[in-house]
Amino acid sequence: MGNNNRGSIILGSVAAICVVFFWAGWIVISRLGVTNHLTVYDVTGLRHGVGAAVALPYIIWSRAWRGLTPLRTLVLTLTSGVPYALLSYFGFLYAPAAHGGVFMNGCLPIFTTVFAWIWLGQRIRFSQIVGLVIILTGVTLVGYEGFVSSGGRMTWIGDFLFLAAIALFAVFMVANRVWTVVPGQVIFSATIVSAVIYIPIWLLWLDSNLAVAPSSEILLQGVYQGLVPSVLGISSLNIAVRHIGPRATSVFLSSVPVVAAVTAIPILNELPGLPAWIGMITVTFGILLALGIIGFHQETAAVDA
Repeated sequence: MGNNNRGSIILGSVAAICVVFFWAGWIVISRLGVTNHLTVYDVTGLRHGVGAAVALPYIIWSRAWRGLTPLRTLVLTLTSGVPYALLSYFGFLYAPAAHGGVFMNGCLPIFTTVFAWIWLGQRIRFSQIVGLVIILTGVTLVGYEGFVSSGGRMTWIGDFLFLAAIALFAVFMVANRVWTVVPGQVIFSATIVSAVIYIPIWLLWLDSNLAVAPSSEILLQGVYQGLVPSVLGISSLNIAVRHIGPRATSVFLSSVPVVAAVTAIPILNELPGLPAWIGMITVTFGILLALGIIGFHQETAAVDA
């Protein structure tokens, strides 16, 4: 029994580490994609087009749409599909990767806490309030660093778009909790339905550089955007939560902003300043506190396994 438990912890931990690198990599690859030849609409189209092509056989085989009402499908599609993707990618057009990691991952607990309170009437602990205030402090430091840095005049637009994107995703997270949505239903709504609606609009009317972009760039964005966030990321996250629990998984995920910022240094040549590094560390501490992983009492620091 002990070996089985140890194996489960190892499997869940490896899956959680994979999610960290998948999400941090998505931040860097997205910033790379929208600042080179491809347009935001191209990257969004590749994300949903490739993802839908890969996922469609499984969706049909498993009939993943079962149990979804039209309203639930619409909500899941709007909050984790094309609108979320467009807001995120337009954010990366204006703001560096480090900002995406901090604003999107750091502010997710803030929005989910507020929406869970509104939707579910879920009580907010004092440690959560303190943690959210710390997160806001860290986010402010990162935003300030970008605003005063050279070329940071438009950064605030990207930061605002990140906030809008993650607010949508927070609604998606709370809806998952309320409706107990399974990964197949998420893939169906966020990828298949999004592709059916968006791909024709993109190809017919939206600005595209697909015809002139290097094939290597198209391949990179198509494979990463289409497979990693929506298929591998969701699957790995599901494995991590199932084997080590949501709180332990959150410990790993709190490192995404820092991992994304470090990865962006050699790939994007984006080196955050001292205020941004302090802000990222502050946000990481605030996330752990807001999620109840660390707290004012010893029993709140225990990690479930």
